[in-house]
Amino acid sequence: MAAMPAGAALSQVHAWLAVAAAIVAAAIVVLGALDAVRLFTGTSARRWLDRALLVLLAVVAAAAVLGPFVLVLVGPPREWLHLVYAAAALAAAPVARAIAAARAPSRMGGWVAVGGLVTLAALLRLWGTGG
Repeated sequence: MAAMPAGAALSQVHAWLAVAAAIVAAAIVVLGALDAVRLFTGTSARRWLDRALLVLLAVVAAAAVLGPFVLVLVGPPREWLHLVYAAAALAAAPVARAIAAARAPSRMGGWVAVGGLVTLAALLRLWGTGG
């Protein structure tokens, strides 16, 4: 069996990072919703939300770093809006967390859950506009 070309391997890693981001974003939605309905509260809940946000940032950033290499080795995405959706996936949940901290810390879970949903929507569009 022949080895996979570098571009194809990179493309696979890029896609698997997107799957990992979707899993983490879904976990953020669940944790945020549990915090919003007061089933998972306190400083422990906030720490888990913040940890999940950091993991999401790391995974989406890793996929974004691989993006230019996929562009060079494989080719451009089907639509250039792919870049806009990538930025939305990277920023939505952390921005929602920042808004919640500035406005209503008691409603942080709800804000973060909405940010996770926006991230999931952006990831869905990323899969639709990728190569």
